[in-house]
Amino acid sequence: MFEGSKTETYLESDAPLPLGAYGRSKLHGEAAAGERAWVVRSSWLFGPTSKNFVRTMLRLGAELDEVAVVDDQRGCPTYVGHLAEATRAVLELPYGVYHVAASDDCTWAELAEAIFEEAGLDTRVRRISSAELGARAPRPAYSVLRSEKGAPELPHWREGLRECLSRLGV
Repeated sequence: MFEGSKTETYLESDAPLPLGAYGRSKLHGEAAAGERAWVVRSSWLFGPTSKNFVRTMLRLGAELDEVAVVDDQRGCPTYVGHLAEATRAVLELPYGVYHVAASDDCTWAELAEAIFEEAGLDTRVRRISSAELGARAPRPAYSVLRSEKGAPELPHWREGLRECLSRLGV
């Protein structure tokens, strides 16, 4: 949604500037919802079901001694259970766009290290750059979201990680 050049949090009043087709489609979706709608923006979602970074790292951590993970992108890993609870509270607020993401932030590499630590895996993280990864789609270097409009504050991302791992039986 944002190009990621800032080094401070993105607020609802910051103008979106998507880097690629994925971000543009999200922005078009917001426009299609109209002014009499609630739009919740979040980031780096993970949970006990579906495909996501946490589940991928658990799988790789069980298979490999070392994984290469990007360390130059920073965001707010957000547990979907916390986001779902907060979304109910957003519906009590006036229509509009709200940023709802976990408190605090980290890089993908820091998140991977936390996953392995919390899961008791001895997997090492080799920190790499986005350029080294060679992803096809551009990703923002900084995508930390905070609300200036009174959206609910979520727990620290590490608390969400622990809850997710518990639900996964880890």
